[in-house]
Amino acid sequence: MPVRVLLLLAMLAALCTVPARAGQRIVVGAEDDWYPYSGKVNGDAHGMAEDIIQAAFSAVGVDVKFVSLPYARCIHMVRTGELAACFDTARTRENEADFLWPAHPMFSSKALIYARADSQEHDLGPAALHGKRVAVTNGYEYGSDFDGDITVIREVTNQTIYSFRMLELGRVQYVLAFEKVANYLLSANQREFEGKFRVVGLSAQNDLYCVFSRKFPGAEAALDNFNRGFEMIQANGTYRTILTTWR
Repeated sequence: MPVRVLLLLAMLAALCTVPARAGQRIVVGAEDDWYPYSGKVNGDAHGMAEDIIQAAFSAVGVDVKFVSLPYARCIHMVRTGELAACFDTARTRENEADFLWPAHPMFSSKALIYARADSQEHDLGPAALHGKRVAVTNGYEYGSDFDGDITVIREVTNQTIYSFRMLELGRVQYVLAFEKVANYLLSANQREFEGKFRVVGLSAQNDLYCVFSRKFPGAEAALDNFNRGFEMIQANGTYRTILTTWR
């Protein structure tokens, strides 16, 4: 295991020993490659989800420390009790029992089906992906209909941009990617990707949550704080302001 990973895990172990209560700190794992919802920007966790979570916890006097991690690693640490919380997670039949869920999602996002630009297909749903070769990002949830389909040949990548590169090379028939994330990636890499892909369907429209561990000490109290804070920022207009800022 690389030294930097060992150092990161050691830091997490030290930080995560303190249960979250009002007036204290909570460490939350942040998806590092899902911008503009959440990403690692200039070394720091940044995005719409970070702003929402920061505002909710601040409303009840809890200081938040974000640690940027690959989503699959982040969500694994929540499952095992190494980390109190992680985001952004879609609620599905497959993961319903794994986490403590907030009363409300932070936002929703469409998991879209992309094909090469010369495709004539349209209005596809998850059933159209039976037996097809599809690029997906490690650990992501794309709706129960797709996630539970064992016939799909999944090509798993560490980052969504690699999924699009596989599609460009013809190594997969489709890519599943979330709308705002895909729009950002295709715009930021316009010289590489312009005119090469098109949306041909919808896998699911997912509500996204900051999920809490069933095993981490103090996670239930942290969830209660988050729920109270989230309702406060909804009531005082802060939540709507954040969504408008990231539109």
